[in-house]
Amino acid sequence: MKIKKPIMLFLMIAAFHVNAQQYNVKIDSLIKKAVKLNRFNGSVLVIKNGKIVFEKGYGYQDAEKKLINTVNTVYQIGSTTKEFTAAAIIKLMEQNKLSLDDKVNKYLPAFPHGEEITIKNLLTHTSGLFELFRDPAFMEADKQQVLSKEKLLSFFIDKPLYFTPGTEYSYCNSGYVLLGLIIEKVTGKPYEKIINEYFLKPLKMKHSGFDFQTVSSNQKAKGYIRFTKNKKESSLPWNHTFTYSAGSLYSTVGDLYLWHKGLLNYKVVTKESLEKITTPFLDGYGFGCWIDIVNGKKIVSHGGNIEGFTSYFGRIQEEDACVILLNNIYNRQIESIGLSIFSILYDKPYSYYDEIQVNKELLTTYMGEYEIKTDYHVKITLDDNRLFIERPNESKTELFGMKENAFFEKEEDVMIYFKKDKDAKIQITITQGLSTKKGDKISK
Repeated sequence: MKIKKPIMLFLMIAAFHVNAQQYNVKIDSLIKKAVKLNRFNGSVLVIKNGKIVFEKGYGYQDAEKKLINTVNTVYQIGSTTKEFTAAAIIKLMEQNKLSLDDKVNKYLPAFPHGEEITIKNLLTHTSGLFELFRDPAFMEADKQQVLSKEKLLSFFIDKPLYFTPGTEYSYCNSGYVLLGLIIEKVTGKPYEKIINEYFLKPLKMKHSGFDFQTVSSNQKAKGYIRFTKNKKESSLPWNHTFTYSAGSLYSTVGDLYLWHKGLLNYKVVTKESLEKITTPFLDGYGFGCWIDIVNGKKIVSHGGNIEGFTSYFGRIQEEDACVILLNNIYNRQIESIGLSIFSILYDKPYSYYDEIQVNKELLTTYMGEYEIKTDYHVKITLDDNRLFIERPNESKTELFGMKENAFFEKEEDVMIYFKKDKDAKIQITITQGLSTKKGDKISK
């Protein structure tokens, strides 16, 4: 029997609403689990087949004032900025103003190793440059003050290369700082102005920019470096000059949806250029994005971490699908939420902080005292087949198994990993926020 077009259209619309409702329930359940585990406090926007199937805010924009996060809340997005920096470089390539094979010294003649490193190396994190976030002086600097570009360069300019450019992958903010300087050299304009002229203004991203410190909007989120039921420690926003072209952008889920549509319709770069951007080089990284094949789908994404904020922006070009997560608490593994949402969209199984029971015999091997520093030790204890960690001046906290060697806390975003070194000695790694602590087992 032939179905008339109006009836067919009605059936299609009805099917969409049913699917959207199913996505809504499942995504909401996932996010609520992340909220309960203090892994998420922010805004979510999800698109499939060009339709918004989920949008919602969770938790507090400002916990002290009891202001709620909404889909209009403004967040810092950290390293998701790199997508915009890479796109600006590709735009200049399209205009024949530079080549990806150009050496850095063509634009920055005084830069050491500039004759060895290409623009492509900077884009793909294969330059071998020293990572500025590993410089103690950079980490200890007053992030609320303006930082000159000369001072920013000083944190890595004289450091030796980790490896020969192009031979290895090592994520590097320093390389994206150089890309910003190259953009300024080629155009004769400030990096921030170029991003605004090329992308923010044409795409009508009216709630995005760089100087988050001076944003006066009542939708501006406060960042938190610690966020639990009983402890909420806010952070002061960094001056944008510290992260510059590697991570200084702020935005909303709605504005990033406009970025997705700009990429989708080739208003950011051409189709040919977008294919170059999303072709992985080493370790699955392209030009300002990671490329993963998950459940047979090509997901192009980037995440961002900056004190008090995390972000995730993932998309499937061919299916007009996009997942945007903006978070004003720190979550080192926010991409696991994003990938779980993609699994929901395509009816695939996923795991998000699902507890497993680890063998007691294995748990026993983890027991003991670990030396992180001479004056900082932690203890791992076992009580009735339950693992606990004891830190100096803090109460004992239970750890829950996620893998045989990976455990998490439920009260805050802390992960504990155990591994044996080449001498079969057990080592511990503790991640919390921007902090990573490592130590060796020194006694049972």
